[in-house]
Amino acid sequence: MGNILIAYENFVIYNYCVMSKRPGKYIYSNKKHTEKGIFSTVLAALSFTFLILMLVVSYLNKGEVKGSFGAVAFVCTLLSAVGIIVGVVGKNEPDKFYLFSYIGIIWNVVNLFMISAILYAGI
Repeated sequence: MGNILIAYENFVIYNYCVMSKRPGKYIYSNKKHTEKGIFSTVLAALSFTFLILMLVVSYLNKGEVKGSFGAVAFVCTLLSAVGIIVGVVGKNEPDKFYLFSYIGIIWNVVNLFMISAILYAGI
């Protein structure tokens, strides 16, 4: 078999062959991960990176930041909102693996909650 691409719950996914960890149980499939789900996860990672950088710089400057940090928070909000929409659209594609769609949706929702908490706290 090829290299392990993803280990998920009790399945190990090889190159187009899903093998259960239980002996004698094989599921052959030519499913692929949704490109929109992967894009949603990338948007979540990008938004999270900007958000963490914004928090670290704000902490190092003891809260004295420029107005551009509000623009960064707005961009993070837009990236997360688009990521949720793209993740949901990717989840609706038939006959695909949805792992990255779920990761992207959940991560983008967490990012939105973090941004909301920062704005609510007035940081």
